[in-house]
Amino acid sequence: MDSFKLQQIFSNNLKNARKRASLSQMRLAEEANLSVSYICDLESGRRWGTPETFSKLAKALKINPYELLLPTEDFSKAKDFCYQKDLLLKFNVFLRDNLNATINSAITDSLKKFINEEF
Repeated sequence: MDSFKLQQIFSNNLKNARKRASLSQMRLAEEANLSVSYICDLESGRRWGTPETFSKLAKALKINPYELLLPTEDFSKAKDFCYQKDLLLKFNVFLRDNLNATINSAITDSLKKFINEEF
């Protein structure tokens, strides 16, 4: 699954979870300590949340953070436990790989800056 598709799933799940919780974007923003424009951008797919954002949103929506990234609207209604487990394992690998790439990039950039300043 590519990152664009995952972002679409996240955006749809966020909007659906907010509606199920009977929250406006403004109320969700208040509950999650985020801006209304950020919530709007997340729901429209213009922005992509961080793990911290997922945690804040999930807490405000009273759901588990991973539910925002599952292809099914309601994780608890999914019948195939093996599918759920496989999906969570794939997501774990996806997060690890993206986190590693981000860390490696930050280290590389920092080293380049350090070397340029020292020499």
